[in-house]
Amino acid sequence: MRLDPDNNKRSAISSLDISDSEKDALDELVGFIKKEWPLANCKLFGSKLRGTADDESDMDILITLPCSATDEIRRRIVHEVFNINLSYGSNISALVVSDEEWDNSAISVLPVHAFIEEEGLSL
Repeated sequence: MRLDPDNNKRSAISSLDISDSEKDALDELVGFIKKEWPLANCKLFGSKLRGTADDESDMDILITLPCSATDEIRRRIVHEVFNINLSYGSNISALVVSDEEWDNSAISVLPVHAFIEEEGLSL
């Protein structure tokens, strides 16, 4: 699923085949990320995006940050994800890396990197 660059985050989320509460959870998480790190990028990937999810599936989201993804920053994001999951009954799973790590570390040669770059939905 690819979107035109002109589409905004809300229309990207609203186009997904997920529950309203999952959409609200994603919207809140992306809002938090963009407020704290305006140049961050969020991409949904995995079974929820492909439409192959089952009852046990989570919503996989890649968060790339324009700064170093320190342990403290990762903890802040994981804590926010935890609270959002509790509030909405969602099951978001976040992969948090810096732009530099995403583009130039060992992650950049893993199959998941190519998959997310090709199939991921920017939020």
